[in-house]
Amino acid sequence: MSKIEVRSVTKTGQSTTYQILLGPSHVVSRRYRDFEELHEFLTKKYVSSGLQVPHLPEKKAGINKTTSTEKNRAQLEVYVNQLLFHPHFVKEPELLKFFEIKPVAEDAAAADGEAPPPAQEEANGAAQAPEQG
Repeated sequence: MSKIEVRSVTKTGQSTTYQILLGPSHVVSRRYRDFEELHEFLTKKYVSSGLQVPHLPEKKAGINKTTSTEKNRAQLEVYVNQLLFHPHFVKEPELLKFFEIKPVAEDAAAADGEAPPPAQEEANGAAQAPEQG
């Protein structure tokens, strides 16, 4: 799988939503607080085992909102790629849930004749966990 992109940023009032492109037809929308919640979960779960969780960039708000939003977007893109291409975190169910990626075991069940839920059929091939290579 190639690099994950954090693409467009949608601003609604005080809220900023990031569009994360995981494949040609798999996009998820997340707010910064969603990244914070994921990071908090990963930190609580893995810090005691000595596993280093990638650094979540601070949310920046500056006078030039366009520049600070672009910096946030670029830094979150680095963060998500560090998580998804880490050999341990890529298997974490909470991370897969965050990106709406079906675990490989579910794909195997679908190959055995069980149809995946309709909402996940399109994402099935495009957004599986990245292959390590």
